[in-house]
Amino acid sequence: MDKSLLVLSAVYLVFAIPMSFMDARKFRISLPGLVFGAICVLGVRFGLFSGAVVPLLKNMAFATATSFLIYFCTRVLTAGGLGFGDVFFGVFSALYTGFYMNIIATVFAALLGVLYYLFLAAIQKFKKQQIVHRPIFAIPFVPFITAGSVLSMLLFWVIA
Repeated sequence: MDKSLLVLSAVYLVFAIPMSFMDARKFRISLPGLVFGAICVLGVRFGLFSGAVVPLLKNMAFATATSFLIYFCTRVLTAGGLGFGDVFFGVFSALYTGFYMNIIATVFAALLGVLYYLFLAAIQKFKKQQIVHRPIFAIPFVPFITAGSVLSMLLFWVIA
């Protein structure tokens, strides 16, 4: 396992875990904290992986652009079900994962979110002992983005 990826993951988790707890409790995240976290992740990424700057810049640009488009389109399609904090946190996670791993992280985050929603729907159904056509509850998505990003990087470490 590469030490530079461990340092990058540690820096990411220092900012992602508190943001996840904040989103789970208040459905809000700190945008100044997120910007500072993005600066720290970029600093670590450019400091530790300083071999080829231009390919790294292209990777980060594609990662942030695709992440913004994916989460913003999801926000539009769900009529605001996904907040702008989730969109910005998705961009922050793209800085950590990179382009290809960001796509995998987004898929993992969506799958984990769906599984959690189905689990809550089953609990609500058994708790009320009636048929629930559409459970009504809000689910914070930042913890799932964090988990998806970490899972995708673990997958990268296993494969590489």
